[in-house]
Amino acid sequence: MNKVNIILILTLLTFSIFGFSQESLEPLKTNLLIIKKNSFKDKNSSNNNNYIFLEDTLDIPVIDDFSTNKFMIYDVDSSNNILDTLWYALFDINNNLIMDGSTYMLTPTFKYIYDSSEVNGLDTLLITSIQNSSDSLIIFNLNSYPIQVDTVLAWPNITFVDSTWTVDDPDLSFSSDSPDLFQDSIRLFFVEPSESENNNIWVDDDVYLNDNFPINPWTLGVVTFDGINSKGYPYDWTSPTAVGWADYLTSKPIFLGNKTMSDSLYISFFYQCGGNGEKPDLDDSLVLEFYIPSLEQWKYIWSTNGIENDNWLYKHIALENIYFEDGFRFRFKNYGSLAGGLDHWNLDYIYFDENRSINDTLMNDWAFTSPPLTVLENYTSIPWNHYKKMESNYLLNNITIPTFNSSESSKLLQPCSMDILFRDSVFQNIPYAATILNVPELSYFDMVYNTTNKYQFDTTILDTFASFDVRFNLSTNTTPERLSENDTIYVQQNFYNFYSYDDGSAESAYGLVGNGVELAYKFELSEEISSDTLRAIKIHFSPSVNDVSSEGFFIQIWADSEGLPGEIIYTSDDQDLPEIFYPQYNTGINGFYEYELPVLVPVSGVYYIGWKQASAERLNIGFDENINKQENIFYNMGSGFENTIFEGALMMRPVFISEMDGVLNLPILNRKQNDIKIYPNPASSDLYLENENMNFLRVFDISGRIVMQRHINGLNTISVESFKEGVYIFQITLESGDTINKKIIISH
Repeated sequence: MNKVNIILILTLLTFSIFGFSQESLEPLKTNLLIIKKNSFKDKNSSNNNNYIFLEDTLDIPVIDDFSTNKFMIYDVDSSNNILDTLWYALFDINNNLIMDGSTYMLTPTFKYIYDSSEVNGLDTLLITSIQNSSDSLIIFNLNSYPIQVDTVLAWPNITFVDSTWTVDDPDLSFSSDSPDLFQDSIRLFFVEPSESENNNIWVDDDVYLNDNFPINPWTLGVVTFDGINSKGYPYDWTSPTAVGWADYLTSKPIFLGNKTMSDSLYISFFYQCGGNGEKPDLDDSLVLEFYIPSLEQWKYIWSTNGIENDNWLYKHIALENIYFEDGFRFRFKNYGSLAGGLDHWNLDYIYFDENRSINDTLMNDWAFTSPPLTVLENYTSIPWNHYKKMESNYLLNNITIPTFNSSESSKLLQPCSMDILFRDSVFQNIPYAATILNVPELSYFDMVYNTTNKYQFDTTILDTFASFDVRFNLSTNTTPERLSENDTIYVQQNFYNFYSYDDGSAESAYGLVGNGVELAYKFELSEEISSDTLRAIKIHFSPSVNDVSSEGFFIQIWADSEGLPGEIIYTSDDQDLPEIFYPQYNTGINGFYEYELPVLVPVSGVYYIGWKQASAERLNIGFDENINKQENIFYNMGSGFENTIFEGALMMRPVFISEMDGVLNLPILNRKQNDIKIYPNPASSDLYLENENMNFLRVFDISGRIVMQRHINGLNTISVESFKEGVYIFQITLESGDTINKKIIISH
């Protein structure tokens, strides 16, 4: 954006009346323009650059509570067993390879013979057409896998022209430049499943594996169905009202050929409508289908429509003998909005096995239901160099891990522990001090670790940044139970160079509407840290229906004033040439874009980070609904800062300087700027400058031309009556030699 446009925006912003403005949450969406700019390449789960990933066949039981990742991984490395095969497109009826370069038509071709004869005394041209001989060909369709084979009748791609009055036979021949069939080939590489794939169940990855969207799940983790594909973008961006089939969850083939009705096969699962996401509409649906290999058909089995509550519901389905074939599959799919993260369904604990009954409806599994979002006090992450100075003050005194006993009988808790690991080695072990040992059937139970002065992270680590794993385990008198993987959870505690409240996942998008509105997010440095220097702000902008990547904003940092944003410490709207920032979407799912500040900004105590909008369009910052930091979110619609009405956390993080930033040569913000008083702004006749350390003044217009320069000191009155209306930069040189720039608008 050029200088004139920047100043025009500033002028309009200054003179605008805030008018209608509001704060709101909306579901996660996107649009075509954003997708095109990101240009993500879709992945086909069965054919990736001529690599065909072979699927192994499963034996029952098939069970997944989504506490671990059991989706096939479509990566190729040298450790895989890779087989290559060269496929050709055309063979004759006897399976002989058609010569390379041969082409054919699917409609008859001819030989045309020209002759002349006397008819009624006139010399007349006669044309005779003779159809060329056809061939039966075997064709292999090389455009998709599995390769389909067919037999067709084809004619050679050649037309003959001959005349009886010439010696040549034929006189000429020609072929079509667009033949229907031609010999072609492709080399396919078949990747056999590795041992690590043996436990995987699902062949597609449309659904979202997470623990953010469910409310009171039965076990750790669910899969969520919505209108967003595996890349985090909508299935149909052409219309915000587009609906259709969206996510699929498809099993590998399963051995059932030796099963009979006496084996009593059942499939069961839990489902939730909406959860922490958006509830599906009444005409949306979640569907289960079975695949019959011999018929190559999917059969409808069960479905449900959107409902008003978000209770977990259970479904238990017996298999009929029509499905007892090797290669049987089952799949779930959802019908709803294709325009983004809408119409959410959560699915949990799929269990497919034999020797079950209509009454076998309990999971009989005591499991963790969700991980702790952090083991730090107040934050999910803090800079490593800050933690090392104040380690004990940043740790939670009590860590709560919710569990659920889905059994029909009580469970007796056995010794459990919390382990802190660094690079896979246990650094510290904290036993669980149980106050309750016996947990009743079908009940939730919170394991609470009283960790006061009992754990720490190893501050002797010399890394600039540090990352630890915190492991929790659950052991009962019936361990191992149906599933063992939901008895252990890990929390990765990272210490980088930023503070964060959020868990790194957005469930919705927060935004303000209004020209010039301000958003502020409260953080605090402990007294022991005293002060430090900000170099950047990390923000996750969630794509919206309207592309606002060209809508600018100014980054701002405030000091505290009795619990509200007060004096502006820094604004990108108050520099020599104001710097406008823009939403960035090319960060992947839940990715953060780091906005580098043009100056290093010292902060201390309570401070606020945020922005001032340069237009009325909502910018849609990611909003984490799993962590409530409502008390730290403030907005200003023009009449002062107010606390938000929404419960959650903004996905915005202050970034501090670290040893990794040794190459930075940015200037440090001159806080003496705040001592300069220039008023009024806008000005019409007289402008007042107040500071005892002022020495010299230069005034520049928008073209960079000096329109005034003079010595100043103390309180100065500057007449601006002769100035043309517009934006000017007042450059003030202090006695120390420092220069300060102020943007002033002249309006008569």
